[in-house]
Amino acid sequence: MAAEDTPPPRLSPARPAVQDGSAAYMPRLPWRWIVLGALSVTTVITGYVVSQQRKAEALRAQILQVHERLAEPARRYFEVRARLEDWILAAASKPPDTYVDKRLRIPGLRSGKGLYLRLMAKDAATKQGIEKGALAMNADFIPSCLGFAPESARGLWEKGEFLKPEWIDQVRKDGSVMKLRVSDTVLERHLKGDLPAVLSMLRSDWFLLVLQPGETRHEQPVDVFLWDMRSGEQLLRGRVRSSGVLLGARIRTKNAPAPTVSAGQREGAVADDCAIAGQIKQLAGLAAPSVSHVPDVVMPSAPAAPAAVPAPAAEPAPAPAPSAK
Repeated sequence: MAAEDTPPPRLSPARPAVQDGSAAYMPRLPWRWIVLGALSVTTVITGYVVSQQRKAEALRAQILQVHERLAEPARRYFEVRARLEDWILAAASKPPDTYVDKRLRIPGLRSGKGLYLRLMAKDAATKQGIEKGALAMNADFIPSCLGFAPESARGLWEKGEFLKPEWIDQVRKDGSVMKLRVSDTVLERHLKGDLPAVLSMLRSDWFLLVLQPGETRHEQPVDVFLWDMRSGEQLLRGRVRSSGVLLGARIRTKNAPAPTVSAGQREGAVADDCAIAGQIKQLAGLAAPSVSHVPDVVMPSAPAAPAAVPAPAAEPAPAPAPSAK
């Protein structure tokens, strides 16, 4: 009974250990300072975010304002580009017959501004293919063999990307100041470098198109088309075949070794393109150039100088006659 009447021991809070002076329980945290610090950090971050958003909105508004001034050039750009794409699609839809406008004078095209584009025939079936083929176009010698120096229509697809609605739509979506600064710098470069070139191409007088069905212009014929960009009338269309051979001229003296001519010199891109240019001229009514084989001419060596003839020796003077005494 005595053991059952003994009350249980009372619990007492922990006390710091006397031996080492350390607390035996976790000290109270300074919650007030923690809350104040968190609020300060949150305020700073919020202020920075709001500031960045304001900068982004101001920069976006500036870019949009500048791009709105390009509405008229963009309208002309899409109008000309759509016209060229319609012409290309129609030209690629069927094999061309031979047609030449009676008013066409090939030499007269040199006085106007021209555009030139060469496409693979497989790329000319869709507008997406036209853009892909135009961006992959490499320079050739057909215009220069015709005596022209047109601008490459590749630049119309390559340099006018910033005028598309997709470009400005991306600017509207960007919320980063860094991205908007990059867009602002890119737009400035487009305005200084690409816009003058695009406007120059939009003022072209004629458009020359070459559709190439094969990998090279030497194996298969090509289709050529010419339009007046002012009136929209087609001036020439037809199918021509390259038959050119690169001819070299050399002067060979007597007893000199014969020089070797590589295959690249005999049959090259220059020969093919100049042959195509000659066929285009012939299609337009100009006389086709022709050549004939002439054997190598050996320059005769200079004749040897005649040997020097010695001058005749002078005859001795006669002795005087003796006088009489």
